[in-house]
Amino acid sequence: MVKILAVSDSHGEKDILNDLALRYTNQVDHFVHCGDSELSSSDLIWGIMSTVMGNCDYDYQMNDEYRFQADNRTVLVVHGHRHAVRNSVAELKREAKLAAASLVFYGHTHIAKAEQEDGILFINPGSISQPRGTLMEKTYCIVTLDEQSVTVTYYNDRHQELTHLKKQFQIF
Repeated sequence: MVKILAVSDSHGEKDILNDLALRYTNQVDHFVHCGDSELSSSDLIWGIMSTVMGNCDYDYQMNDEYRFQADNRTVLVVHGHRHAVRNSVAELKREAKLAAASLVFYGHTHIAKAEQEDGILFINPGSISQPRGTLMEKTYCIVTLDEQSVTVTYYNDRHQELTHLKKQFQIF
């Protein structure tokens, strides 16, 4: 079993990132930030979390995408502003197929969302600082991968589980 904590769009709110790192060290296998941290690429938090560059990040030492292996699956992390994610995941799907990724994390919309298309799971952890949409909760998520399924569990900034957002997907 592999656990991935994903957070996005913190927009300078470093305390919550530090809180997540302290709370979940030794409880998750990977920490992912989907961009718009507005922090320097030399910030100490990046020794714990992996991040990508968002449209509000101006440190060009950050990468536009990040890939890693989790439980024999390729995971792709992007911000999403270069993939028109406000409209659909179509461009993300093309990118995922090129990368042979079965799991994609993205941000930019500030809206918590998990959906599966063509065997690819697309997960947006929402925004930990500036939520948008109908759910006005600051959110992050923990994704649990096992041999048969993937479970996406969302939490608010007070670390309370948002049970109505929890989703489970069959293996992809």
